[in-house]
Amino acid sequence: MFVTRSKAILRVQMFAEDLILFQGLEPNDQDRLIPEDLKRGLEDHKKFLLEKISLRDANGELYKGQITDMKPFEIPADGIAASDMMQHTATYEIEVPFAMPPEFLTIQQDITDANSIVPSEMSLNIHQAGTGLNFTERLLPGGSTTVRFDWKQELAEDASDEEWDSWFEKQREATLGITSYSSVYSFIYIEPVEMRHEILIPLATLATILPIKHQDPAFVEIGEQDAIREQIRNWLKDQNPVVINGTRIIPEFTRIDFYSLNLSDFAAQAAAQKVSMASGRVGIIMTYKTPDDSIRDVSQSWSTFYSTMTKVPAVVIAYPSSMSKFEFSRFNTAEDNTLTWKCKPEDLPKQISSVDAVYSPKPTMRLLAGSAALAAAALLLLKKTSATVGRVTAGVLLIVAVVAWKPLSVEIDHPWKSPEELSPDQAKNVFTALHSGLYRSLDFGTEDRIYDALAQTVDGELLEDLYLQLRQSLELRDQGGAIARIRSLEYDAGTAVARKESVVPWPGFQYKSTWTVSGTVEHWGHVHERQNQFDAVFTIEPREGHWKITRMDVAGQSQKSARTTLRKF
Repeated sequence: MFVTRSKAILRVQMFAEDLILFQGLEPNDQDRLIPEDLKRGLEDHKKFLLEKISLRDANGELYKGQITDMKPFEIPADGIAASDMMQHTATYEIEVPFAMPPEFLTIQQDITDANSIVPSEMSLNIHQAGTGLNFTERLLPGGSTTVRFDWKQELAEDASDEEWDSWFEKQREATLGITSYSSVYSFIYIEPVEMRHEILIPLATLATILPIKHQDPAFVEIGEQDAIREQIRNWLKDQNPVVINGTRIIPEFTRIDFYSLNLSDFAAQAAAQKVSMASGRVGIIMTYKTPDDSIRDVSQSWSTFYSTMTKVPAVVIAYPSSMSKFEFSRFNTAEDNTLTWKCKPEDLPKQISSVDAVYSPKPTMRLLAGSAALAAAALLLLKKTSATVGRVTAGVLLIVAVVAWKPLSVEIDHPWKSPEELSPDQAKNVFTALHSGLYRSLDFGTEDRIYDALAQTVDGELLEDLYLQLRQSLELRDQGGAIARIRSLEYDAGTAVARKESVVPWPGFQYKSTWTVSGTVEHWGHVHERQNQFDAVFTIEPREGHWKITRMDVAGQSQKSARTTLRKF
């Protein structure tokens, strides 16, 4: 197939025996095919080829082609012996016009049924005009392949190795690493509280595994997709067991999406649409959640293989920052088809600790009101009487005034001395310890565990409010509302609010902070990163001997960056 901006020219070479197989030609009593039948068969084969070899656009819509030329094999006057039919070939030329240069072309052959005794096999060679780009593929019955064409970055046939390397890297970036349209892709993510197995499988491959029902042979309509989702759940839920921390975990199917060629970013949730059987793909995300505080070890077995899926190459991305490759294959032993992973003790998520409320006592003074009254009474008694009894009584009063000065005194806040505030460094350290704990709490998975972690740094009455605010600030709407995982937390500015401007009573204090959070959502090797900057004033008060955040007033929020990157393997 020769592809230009305006058309594709296919030159199809076939054996004369195909006319016996597909055009119903039969040898005569001398076991020969007569010239008239051969000529008729060659002519009828034009319509057959136009029906059985198809080209589709990025949406799966069929291009219409026409036969523009035929170079028949030589036909002797007495015909051709049936035993010699494989020695003769004919070539048909099919031209398929384009309204605009195609970004994608999907080629499919249905010459025979997949269950045919002699299944058809096509050796496909594709060349892009004006470039040194050639694609080669072997297609079995019902098989298809998709080729992406880059009309802006054309490479000459004598391009250097550096130019080729640059072109391939640009192609990889443009397709976000999903460079093959007929391969199965697998990514295994091991995070602190969950493991995800993400599989991207061509719809044509899936159709050889499951009895997919769809009315249009070329498409799966939106209304037919839920039934396929249920088939996928039943197919995968009990197979390929996952064991986390010694416990078998049943997967949750968090996403089963249908993708067309127009969507290269499979991390984004696909809009509902009909998809092509020849070029569509299905993205499956199975999530395995640990019942424990964190994942310590994992084993994943895989034994589900088919003639169209003999291996599943997987990329394994595990916390805190490791990446490796693993291949499940029908040719491996059962032991070799089991992926195992173990977290180092020092890499396990650290529990969030409360922060002790340590501060200098408030300055006070004592009013000696009771002792002073007794002393005054004693002095008055001595002044007004000279009797022994009076003097003894006065002496007793003076002794009681001295002995009972403290129990009878009243302690009050010192009227001239202000309470000692935390130093700027102390206030900063208390705030950052509490504030970072807010974000770290999201690593603990379930709401109950997140609340327990938040309770170490937040006053109980605010748990739900702050939890919802944190989730909303990390929600990526273009990812179907997925919550980003925190990758970094940077403090851009921060200072304690002056006591005269603060509304919280001592020893509590307010802290004004500007910080930047980097969060990512990743699927199928596509990393979606968002950097958001926040300004807020936090109220921090002691509760039962620990500092706690009791209020958060957000003054501003802005997005610093949003980008999609591709993991390098």
